[in-house]
Amino acid sequence: MFYFLLLTFAVLPSLIWLFYYLEKDIDPEPKRLIAYVFLVGGLFAIAGYLFQIISHSIILPFVGFSYAYYIFHTFFVVGFSEELFKYLAFFFAIKSHPALDEPIDFVIYIITAALGFAALENIIYLSSMTESTLEMARLSSIRFVSGTFLHALASGILGVFLAYACNLNKKTLIFYGLILVSFLHGIYNLFAAKMNETIYMLLTFALLFFCALILSFFIRKIKKMKATCLVS
Repeated sequence: MFYFLLLTFAVLPSLIWLFYYLEKDIDPEPKRLIAYVFLVGGLFAIAGYLFQIISHSIILPFVGFSYAYYIFHTFFVVGFSEELFKYLAFFFAIKSHPALDEPIDFVIYIITAALGFAALENIIYLSSMTESTLEMARLSSIRFVSGTFLHALASGILGVFLAYACNLNKKTLIFYGLILVSFLHGIYNLFAAKMNETIYMLLTFALLFFCALILSFFIRKIKKMKATCLVS
């Protein structure tokens, strides 16, 4: 029963956001392919988790814990690595697939990979909890409106860069997008770490709201774009 509840509370937030963003695509994607990309995203979350543990265990003994290391860990070891692994999940799962035939598909599929990533991350996070079912539900709801949403938003914004990079044939846009979303992810981590304080809770949700506005704006623009690149 515990493991059933764990899976439910861990995966449900990702599924809710996934269904929400799938509705943004007027030409529905194959359900099996969506499920496959979602699962690949989860597998890459394991790789990302191991990378963070190994990086932390290797670097920390040499430099010692300090504010500088905390910032490095927050922005690079966590923020950049997670955005990179989510992009790699998208790349290896779908990059050369013929279903990736519209600009909006870049956004949809990388969000799908990101939500698979977030689901596995939630499983890891909640499985370490020993609190009651009620507490697990509370933590799951917090991650639904913050952590899981952040993963979807950050990868969605990177998906915008992917769509423009493909249509404009400017692959450097992918690098710029990765740096931007890694920075946003790092800022979120700094705020979310102190969400028990009202000011940081407000800053966290202000950041999420800002990112949601940006993504919604560009989704509307991308829907009007004509596909001028061939996926290879």
